[in-house]
Amino acid sequence: MKAMTCSSFRDEMTREWSGITTTRGSAEVLTRWSAAEPALARFAGLAEVVDAIAVPIGQSYDASLEIAQAVIRVAGEDIFARRLMLQVMAPILSKECFKSSQLLRAQGVVVDDSEIVTLVLGAATDAIAAVAGTTVGWPLRDLRRRTIKRITRRRERLVRNARELVDEVPDAAAPVAERSPAELLAATLDLAISKGIVSSEDARLVWASSHEGETSFSLAAGDRREAERLRRRRSRAQRRMADRCAELEEAIAV
Repeated sequence: MKAMTCSSFRDEMTREWSGITTTRGSAEVLTRWSAAEPALARFAGLAEVVDAIAVPIGQSYDASLEIAQAVIRVAGEDIFARRLMLQVMAPILSKECFKSSQLLRAQGVVVDDSEIVTLVLGAATDAIAAVAGTTVGWPLRDLRRRTIKRITRRRERLVRNARELVDEVPDAAAPVAERSPAELLAATLDLAISKGIVSSEDARLVWASSHEGETSFSLAAGDRREAERLRRRRSRAQRRMADRCAELEEAIAV
């Protein structure tokens, strides 16, 4: 998936999803799910499952509960199910992109649309992963709550980091405080490579995901096993960097 803006977010998500649902393997995915979850057996394709869960405003939400619960249960073992729930949430996420853009810029944080999209997508992906394989009483309500909490925390961290930079940098070096999150990410990855925390390849994977808006699906060209491998590799790299976050932040601040 190419880098998205807040305006193109929903269209790009739908375009990628259309590509996934038209592959020959998508029918096999639904057959596999149906064997584990009978509630999904009546659907002819993945697109129909999304439509059944994403109930329009004004219609009963009850009918979609069983279907959403079934998809989340199989999501514990199947990355396609996680991507399906991400597609269901696309309208919500699109709104959160615009909201985050307005809030961050109102607080003086220098950030571009692709970084905001990455923040929102990452929050939703983590929220889905947190419940995957379980039975959730009210799936969309729960996922929306979890996602917004994560988005809020990440926005607050961006604002805090921006303010700390302004406070720590002398007036003569004020332009440094204008570094964007993308520049900070690049500096952090370069430092992590030099310290042996992550490899160059792992750093490129984190950059593609965090800055360029690539998903494991797009990076793996739709190969489910490869997508899962890349997701695990990226997560391990991010955990290693998080474990030494204080050291990296201190070095970058110097």
